[in-house]
Amino acid sequence: MDGDLGDMVASEPILPRLNQKFGNTHITWITSKKHFPLLENHPLVNLLIDQKFTLLSHLLQKSNPFHQYYNLHLSGFRKDKMTGTLIANPKADALGIDLSNYYDQHNLLEIALKLCDLAVEDAQPHIYLDETPYDVPFEKPYWVIHAKSNAGFRDWTDENWCHLLTKIIDTWNVNMIEIGHVNPLNFAHKNFVSLVGKTSLPETMKIMQGASFFIGLDSGPTHMANAFMLPGLILNGEFLNFKTYMSYSGMYKNSQKVKVLFNESGMAKDLAFETVWGELIKLNK
Repeated sequence: MDGDLGDMVASEPILPRLNQKFGNTHITWITSKKHFPLLENHPLVNLLIDQKFTLLSHLLQKSNPFHQYYNLHLSGFRKDKMTGTLIANPKADALGIDLSNYYDQHNLLEIALKLCDLAVEDAQPHIYLDETPYDVPFEKPYWVIHAKSNAGFRDWTDENWCHLLTKIIDTWNVNMIEIGHVNPLNFAHKNFVSLVGKTSLPETMKIMQGASFFIGLDSGPTHMANAFMLPGLILNGEFLNFKTYMSYSGMYKNSQKVKVLFNESGMAKDLAFETVWGELIKLNK
């Protein structure tokens, strides 16, 4: 899997299942090098290979050196830029799982399990980090927010985020850290720091690991928050042709300490502030 960070985190429970199925085995994960930190400390991953070109996925399906080879993408999800080749997944096609229906009956882990010929079950994803400390700007406790997704249509409004930060700080006097890659919020307070674009993936994960609460969108960091089992509030709206859906397994699917909040009549940007604030109050009583 060389695709989205969140998909990779969500798929992590396949590793102990594959190890259990095949016994003491050697597992190679092929992905973009920028995603190596997600798995480089995993006790069941023996080798990481950098997929420099998407076409490699196409070629490996025709011929590969492994005893077992699994493609965790759906057909048409990835396209090789040099050749224009759309990467197909015959296994997914045979299962009838495609980009138009994959959230109708499954979360991301369930899809990965089916693509690996494993029994569908609920499981908690995990991330394993090294023990090198990271100097977080605030002492504990602190909360983490992720306000901007790679796909902008998943986002809430900046105005609402800034209003929410003010209310959180006034109500709980908690320190807040913003994470992400682009477009930090235009907000200033002694209890707030934005590290958007200022931390590496390992540093971001260590910041999240030490948080006491998470607020975010349906994005990669939210899957990481699930892996670290952080209580949280997730702001969602319709995505492609899916009005509502569940992408998570484990804590973010089952725990009463987490609310996956949907705007069932539109985009996440149109979630009413009062609705979001009301859910946050319930989670932090």
